[in-house]
Amino acid sequence: MLSDTLHGRRPTSIVASTTVVRRPRPTIFIECTHTYHGDLNTGIQRVVRNVLRNAPAVAHDYGYDVVPVIVEADSFHFADADRVLANKQAGGGASATNSSLPPPSLKQRLWRVLLRILAAALPFPAVRAFLYAPPDRLGLARALSLLSPFRHRPPSRPVGALDSLDDYDRCDGSILLLLDSSWATPIWPGTRRFKKRGGMVVGVIYDLIPITHGYTCVPELTVAFKAWIAGHLRFSDGFVCISCSVAHALAHHIRGLRPHRAIPSRRIDHFHLASELDFTESSAPVRPAIRDIFNVREHIFLMVGTIEPRKMHSYVLDGFERFWTDGNNAVLVIVGWYSWKMEAFLDRVENHSELGQRLFVLRDATDAELDYCYRNASSLVIASQVEGFGLPVVEAFQRGLPVMCSDIPVFREIADGKAVFFSLSDPANLTTALVDFCNRVPLGERSKRVPQSWINWRQSTEQLFVAIMRILQRPHVPMRDS
Repeated sequence: MLSDTLHGRRPTSIVASTTVVRRPRPTIFIECTHTYHGDLNTGIQRVVRNVLRNAPAVAHDYGYDVVPVIVEADSFHFADADRVLANKQAGGGASATNSSLPPPSLKQRLWRVLLRILAAALPFPAVRAFLYAPPDRLGLARALSLLSPFRHRPPSRPVGALDSLDDYDRCDGSILLLLDSSWATPIWPGTRRFKKRGGMVVGVIYDLIPITHGYTCVPELTVAFKAWIAGHLRFSDGFVCISCSVAHALAHHIRGLRPHRAIPSRRIDHFHLASELDFTESSAPVRPAIRDIFNVREHIFLMVGTIEPRKMHSYVLDGFERFWTDGNNAVLVIVGWYSWKMEAFLDRVENHSELGQRLFVLRDATDAELDYCYRNASSLVIASQVEGFGLPVVEAFQRGLPVMCSDIPVFREIADGKAVFFSLSDPANLTTALVDFCNRVPLGERSKRVPQSWINWRQSTEQLFVAIMRILQRPHVPMRDS
């Protein structure tokens, strides 16, 4: 049964004549390595968990089982769904859109500096490729992992147990859905073998930021991401993007790489993400210090997202400084994990005269605390230079929180007619929008809300499966049980 496969019971073998042929029922294998091993409940991990939670019921309507898989030693192994779906926000959850790790350690910082020194001293393409190669390709990272006595090894399993996709002789009719953030995971050897056995592969693309806006990322990520996209172009049968904007960007990028080998438009589709904050309970505690921030008679503007260059935090703070200098009063609350290349901004915040007065940064907010911020702020401010989707926008909509956002294509796609847009050409544009909001919305109406509808994760998963079936040219009218 479908529920049996999701919770770890193995698919039934099929007996043909006197020869046992291991062949799964039509199954969608969902790759979730990073989420399985990670401790965060952020960004892509949140998408993986919510899709996996809803996938069994949706896939059943199409005649598929669902099995989560993770990569171990270049092979896809079946994973414990309960572990993937576990609440991982203990120890400091983050916002629904943070996709970064906590601040890098001193060792990580020194390692990155060393890489850049070597790359500068030896500015040859082959040297750079070796230094920045992802772990699944020949390079420094892979060499160090092979030499390390503590390198990861897959857990031992009973002899003869059906635990890997490699245990199947044929995979005809089954689909490998590459859903997780796998650009640093050695997924391609197992993917190649899966396709040789008759399986189909679909990749989920969240954005192309490391390619289109590489200056906002560390070089290691850009190199790994480009190699990941190249792997997709070699092995994937189609792509589902998280917005129409990303789908257009992917098609444009592929045309640039392969001008004489265009991918049919039907192979690139899209779906939209939902915005429910999972694991949020009304009884979950909110720290008194956070409640105190919102216990003021001023407008409070909320900024949610990873603290990284493309989110334009410096631009927002510039706009608020102009706003405050002109004699206006309002509070700015920034919720998000630290990412990279933002040391100067964090130093600026830590030494800011308004820190703790009209400027607050919450870098360890739980889902419950983020929900509290959404429900008690005056407006969301999101000034991203580029996004794959922009979950804070629809999270705000569902809570009736007004939205002020940068005028970029994906925000027009999901928020046109529902939000106030400002140009990123000058922080004065944001200042003007802030003044207009304060003049238009009385303080007494800060808590008045008119929630706007948005899809839930079941509907989002349904959109994803419709796109998969469309790409693979399979019937996308659900097959209901008689």
